[in-house]
Amino acid sequence: MKKKWAQVLLGTALALATGMSVASKLPDTIRLVVGYPAGGTADAVARVYAEQLREKLGVNVVVDNRAGAGGQVAAQGFLRSPTDGSVLLVANNHMMTTLPLTVKTVSYDPIKDFAPVAVIAKFEHIFVVGKTTPANTLQEYVELVRKEPEKYGHYGIPAPGSAPQFIGYSIAKKNDIQMSPVPYKGGAPLINDLLGDHIPAGVDAVGMITEHVAAGSVRVLGITGAERLPILKDVPTFAEMGYGDLKASGWMGIFAPLGMEPEMVKQFQDAFNEVAKLPRIESAIVPIGFRPESGDAQELSRIVQNDLDTWGPIIKESGYLQQ
Repeated sequence: MKKKWAQVLLGTALALATGMSVASKLPDTIRLVVGYPAGGTADAVARVYAEQLREKLGVNVVVDNRAGAGGQVAAQGFLRSPTDGSVLLVANNHMMTTLPLTVKTVSYDPIKDFAPVAVIAKFEHIFVVGKTTPANTLQEYVELVRKEPEKYGHYGIPAPGSAPQFIGYSIAKKNDIQMSPVPYKGGAPLINDLLGDHIPAGVDAVGMITEHVAAGSVRVLGITGAERLPILKDVPTFAEMGYGDLKASGWMGIFAPLGMEPEMVKQFQDAFNEVAKLPRIESAIVPIGFRPESGDAQELSRIVQNDLDTWGPIIKESGYLQQ
């Protein structure tokens, strides 16, 4: 399953070992394909990277939004891209792990069909309740569901079949309670209903909610990741509370079409890793819930495989599969 990725990674290693680190000739314009609409958080991250890459690489770098089907449109269309460096894919964990595991009609394989380049950002998911929901800890919310399932036994998610759905599923299963996901068309309407007390709880990316936490309009009861976030230092991780299978962070990464020359893949990898360390990147994406990351092709392939290994059994056990 990992053969093609191994070939890409081996080719890059050989290029370095033989001194083939001379910069490849790049096209005049590079398109960063994003599978989500302009104005969203994924788009915002891609645009600030594009801005800095223009200066780093000395070529025009533009964001090409190909929204649709949760990222499927962009990922599937990318398979036909040229290998000359003119097109790169900005993908996230939903496009590369959750969709292939939950949607029957997905026609791409995240392992076999893309060449990993670099990790660029990570983010966390949170379990959050509205201000009128009388729970200050996740266990208190679990007890509310146990006592009044008709009132508290449902939680909002930004999209059907997304990681937030299975975070809620895992919490319910561990506590032997019933919790039903309520899918929305994105995080914004979910947050609006949470603020309006139309839904008692939700699971979403942390960036959508930080301003409302500061205002006291919502409370965060748990967060993914290996350690607490500085901006939510009082919120325990799911792992701290005994949910060891909910450690995986959300992420964004860069992928190239299969067949791109290893030295060009390495050139892009180095460029993204250097740009990720610039203060401008941090100041732009931390306020929207992301943190810059620098990670090579091997690290990105490891993350994707780890996500598939983590979420695969959970999703299979849940019985969830979209047509």
